Amino acid sequence: MKNLIFIMLAIFLTISSCSERRKTNELDSDEFKTKAERIEILKNAIISQSEFENAEFELFNVNGFSNSRLTVPGSSSLDYKFVIKIETEDIYKWTKEMNKVQSKDLKFDWTKEITEKRKNQWTTQSSPEFYNRGNENLVMIVYRPEGIIYKRVINE
Repeated sequence: MKNLIFIMLAIFLTISSCSERRKTNELDSDEFKTKAERIEILKNAIISQSEFENAEFELFNVNGFSNSRLTVPGSSSLDYKFVIKIETEDIYKWTKEMNKVQSKDLKFDWTKEITEKRKNQWTTQSSPEFYNRGNENLVMIVYRPEGIIYKRVINE
């Protein structure tokens, strides 16, 4: 009888924890109210080249994120879209291993999507610089005078 109660309790806890963990393979900055929360979440999800003072993001990782993963990770598939506000003197840390490119083939409508909720915090007046890294599916858009960097990484 004790084993049956234990098994039923385990099943109940498993089911209830699954319902609380909706979309554990997605992180969206719209779900976090403060800059501090958004910064902390993003810092835990990416490899950061410097400190940043604001962040917006839409992150998808088929394997979930380290704090929500319940199983052993499988093959990687991810789509990370984020924007950060950094000190302008730290921009070189983000661009040093990148190639400056022309924007003609780049699509960047996703930049408006991730900043829509707080777009007043992401206004720019300067012309953007565009970067990528070799054959990787990675693009970075830099507004140097404003210290704003948009970055998207896709791994399929």
